Amino acid sequence: MSQIKVEVAANAPERVISGIRRDSEAAAAHVTPRDDSSDFRQVRFRLSNDELNPPSISPFVDNYVRTAKYTFYNFLVINLFQQFSRVANLYFLLIAVLQLIPGLSPTHWFTTVAPLVFVLIVNAVKEIYDDYYRHKSDDEVNNRKVDVLSVKDGIQKSKWKCLQVGDVVRIMHDEEVPADVVFLSSSDKDGLCYVETANLDGETNLKLKYSYGPSSKGTSKDLLTSGILAGKYVECEVPNERLYQFEGSMVDSEGNREGLDISNLVLRGCTLRKTDWIIGVVVFAGLDTKIQRNQSIPPRKVTQLEQHMNFLVVFVFFVQVALAIMGAVGRQIWMDQHGGDYYLEVMKGWPELGAGWLGGLVTTLRFIILLNQLIPISLYVTLEVVKVIQCLFLNWDRGMYCKEEDTPFVCRTTTLNEDLGQVEYILSDKTGTLTQNVMGFVWVSIGGRLFGANKDGAPCDGPGKSNIPPNTPHSIAFDANLNQLVSRNPGSTPVGLRAQAAVDEFFVNLAVCNTVVPTISGEGELQYQAESPDEEALVQGAAYLGYRLLSRSTDQVEVEVHGEVLSFAVLAVLEFNSDRKRMSILCRCPDDTIRLFCKGADTVIMERLSARQPCKDQTTSHLGSMAKGGFRTLAISQKEISKEYYKDWQRNFHKASVSLTNREEKIARMAEEIETELMLLGATAVEDKLQVGVPDAIAGLSRAGIKLWVLTGDKLETAVTISRSCNLFTDDMQLEYIREADFQSKKKVRFLQQKYLEIEAKASRSLDGVSRIGLVIEGAALAIALQPEYQDLFLDLCKHCRAVVCCRVSPIQKAQVTNLVKQKAGAITLAIGDGANDVGMIQAAHIGVGISGREGRAAVLASDFSMCQFAFLKRLLLVHGRWSYKRNSEVVLYAFYKNFAYCLANVYLNFFWAGFSSQPIYGSALIATYNVFWTSLPTMAFAILEQDVKADTVMKAPELYMETMLESRKTFFLGLGRWLMEAVWHSVLTYVLPVFALSSAEANGKMIGLDAAGVAIYTAVIMTVNLKVVVRTQHWTAISAFMIFFISIFLWFPFVAACSYLWEWYGILPDMSGVAARLFNTPSFWLSAVIGAPLISILLDVVLIAFQNRFLPGDHRIYQEKTARADLPDTERSDSSLAPSVGLVNRKQGRS
Repeated sequence: MSQIKVEVAANAPERVISGIRRDSEAAAAHVTPRDDSSDFRQVRFRLSNDELNPPSISPFVDNYVRTAKYTFYNFLVINLFQQFSRVANLYFLLIAVLQLIPGLSPTHWFTTVAPLVFVLIVNAVKEIYDDYYRHKSDDEVNNRKVDVLSVKDGIQKSKWKCLQVGDVVRIMHDEEVPADVVFLSSSDKDGLCYVETANLDGETNLKLKYSYGPSSKGTSKDLLTSGILAGKYVECEVPNERLYQFEGSMVDSEGNREGLDISNLVLRGCTLRKTDWIIGVVVFAGLDTKIQRNQSIPPRKVTQLEQHMNFLVVFVFFVQVALAIMGAVGRQIWMDQHGGDYYLEVMKGWPELGAGWLGGLVTTLRFIILLNQLIPISLYVTLEVVKVIQCLFLNWDRGMYCKEEDTPFVCRTTTLNEDLGQVEYILSDKTGTLTQNVMGFVWVSIGGRLFGANKDGAPCDGPGKSNIPPNTPHSIAFDANLNQLVSRNPGSTPVGLRAQAAVDEFFVNLAVCNTVVPTISGEGELQYQAESPDEEALVQGAAYLGYRLLSRSTDQVEVEVHGEVLSFAVLAVLEFNSDRKRMSILCRCPDDTIRLFCKGADTVIMERLSARQPCKDQTTSHLGSMAKGGFRTLAISQKEISKEYYKDWQRNFHKASVSLTNREEKIARMAEEIETELMLLGATAVEDKLQVGVPDAIAGLSRAGIKLWVLTGDKLETAVTISRSCNLFTDDMQLEYIREADFQSKKKVRFLQQKYLEIEAKASRSLDGVSRIGLVIEGAALAIALQPEYQDLFLDLCKHCRAVVCCRVSPIQKAQVTNLVKQKAGAITLAIGDGANDVGMIQAAHIGVGISGREGRAAVLASDFSMCQFAFLKRLLLVHGRWSYKRNSEVVLYAFYKNFAYCLANVYLNFFWAGFSSQPIYGSALIATYNVFWTSLPTMAFAILEQDVKADTVMKAPELYMETMLESRKTFFLGLGRWLMEAVWHSVLTYVLPVFALSSAEANGKMIGLDAAGVAIYTAVIMTVNLKVVVRTQHWTAISAFMIFFISIFLWFPFVAACSYLWEWYGILPDMSGVAARLFNTPSFWLSAVIGAPLISILLDVVLIAFQNRFLPGDHRIYQEKTARADLPDTERSDSSLAPSVGLVNRKQGRS
């Protein structure tokens, strides 16, 4: 947005207007009527005694804020609604309701209700825990105290939640601002204050705010007694979420308006710094404040695995219904054949409705209830717990801890772990993400002469002045020729004097035209506070050369030029934004001339120059050299303005600045009008060095098959140079360019089609199947390519490229590119950036990663994961992402496998033994505890601790990442087919062997009984499914062994013994009475259920695994053997030209 502060020249009568100074004569000439619009509110000052006791109903909301999700009264309703929004929970609720119908259910309602209640309670406790801290934080914030001014009581303390719109408040040093307030006065003599906005946008550098003019030097007593605010009120826009825009006016009793803009508004959440106190009037309170308006629920991101799982739940439900229908049909047939048998007691009436469709429906429902555990009720809770613990391990990983910044890796969400193992496209910002965002002022072009570069083109180095730190990144200060010019020793020739004058003009422009705020440190040294690292670098470099910015206020900038202090009266500031790509400052100079100082992107400045430019060609050439060096460039210009033109322009500008409708557009038009016919002074080059480890990380990610797209606002040449230095573009790659001019010379579709055919032909010539094409596209061309009719063709073109660089892109284009790849490429995308301009693409991607850098924490706050360096992305994806996908996918597959192995015994009993009567084979205690106790802990340990290959192995062989990246729904369900076939095999053996082994009579002549047989089968199932985990485990730990062998196997037998006596002691679980004594004393139980069935069942798994390892080994298996033989490189290779292994390449080609 364009924030503009206007003020009059020195010695003229002045008034401060919304951080805008203007001539009082001009002010009197323009009493601007209010715009004819309803989108505004009037705020009256609540200073009088009557105003401090307003009516109970206020037209505006109060200042109470609640971030907590629940209250005591609505928790149960909201939480249960959200939990039953899950299809699985709703399904089990339906089963529980059916079980409560008398006579319908073959199993006790406890078998479903108990696990379901356990799942609901675990989730509810988690929600209560999270919300408790939200309530605690809300109470602390709402009960903070702030000073409120009133005529009767002077200054009194008030809680934040009691503030009303119109209250005049005083905020002290280091206090947070309680509401959005129009800044009226401060302790600063110039009516300024400094605020820190870290709570709003994450930026820790200080921002400058300007007070409303007539009250700017007033104390709290003055405001209450002098009548400065008498008869006035604030008229402003209605509440909105625009953090960087504000339109308002201060209106007096006669209707005169004085404009207010964002520079006069101090937002809730800001912290007052370097200022003793400020006074302001509340214009937006509570939920109307801009920070609260920006509190939105982030988009819910669902992983690919969750989508597979949801589809799988539906699939299994249809399997269950099919089995139930088969059971109902079989029941009808069996009853037709045996309905007249004398030993059957035929019942009439509910629930035995006999033959017919009603009887068939009842039988179908009974079988659905009986087989309900084909869908594992504990799966969702297990996955949630597993993901939380996986995230803790991520946070604790010292391999992703930045010691220099003391910044650990942080998981900001616990739902996306497995998607980290399937990332195919990375969309990355450049500045601050690939680079350090530590800017160094290295080159400068002044009057067609280049300074700062050695003969080899590298930045200067060597000894400088005594005030210059030897390790400064601003190497321009070491240039000997430039130092000679700025030291006033250029020689007596006219050429030397002109060169010196050009240098003075240039560096004075740099020192004046910026938003940098000079401050004094505790040691008394001059320090610069800047919103932009680039501006800080330019101002600091100019200071090293003798052009020191000393102070900045609303009306004046002071610059010291070689010991002489020059004062510039500020008339207007046209600030930088992403649309303008430039900033200007209008000043009355010490020689009483009015000059516009302007700097910005070279393309923007060049089109605004006047016709006669002596150094334009040389400067353009130097800009090209700077871009090829990988530097960030700006063009510097100025122009002199006549006093008559300024008065006319200021008069029209004031009308725009107090408008309450379309103010931004009107101000932009006025800025466009004055920023013309500029004189080019030169250009600057700022270096932003690569972060440590970036080339190796990009090389490793490329070997893993991941495609990296860099989206940057830099020039094409700069972007290409950086891409080469960071290994994105390698020496063996051929670069293709798409520029705006390409679309103008041909029809757009035809050009893209021709480009596609060219790139496809070049990519197909690769012998190893790896593309060696790099694509570079400019922002203007990208805007055309992103149009709906060209998107598919453009994306197909990009798919044939190994890397893509989009330069000169805007923040909205970053989000558009991310959405294009996400929605149409059919692949998982990851966006990574460090600034507020990256938030859009971070939120748009499947996974968003924020870099905690120098551009604040806006990207971090919008991200799913945050880290300090781009290099950590390699370990995050290749190690943790790959592990997480393999672990979590096996958790899902295992959950369905173990429930099929367990539930199908009911099918065998009813289909072959019990006449389709829906008789359960397991007792209530067994059904209720299967998923909760005997099979959940081993799989949780597996999902947390399993490592099919070591972390170092994956880092040395990134190609292993393709194992998970190339997994699709097809391969997932093929894998599921194998698991379910093994489940059927295991269920048959664990049913048949114990049943036949225990079919003979005991010594007392009694049969073992159905209840005891069910326990025997259950024991065989528990042993088998836990042995399944044993044979799948590659990385053993004490925890894994404890969970499997002690908790899930050993404790089962004491549990059976205890349950056998509960009927005798407490009158519960009659079906378990005496079971332990009958089974434990029977040798065939131990031989069949404990030893025989599990070992024979698991033998199939062992044989299949051995066969696969011998004849069809996976890549991880090959690297397991290499690791065992120590046949791996000692260090991680960074040769990005190495092709992936043959098996992986073939699979990738097959998928595409």
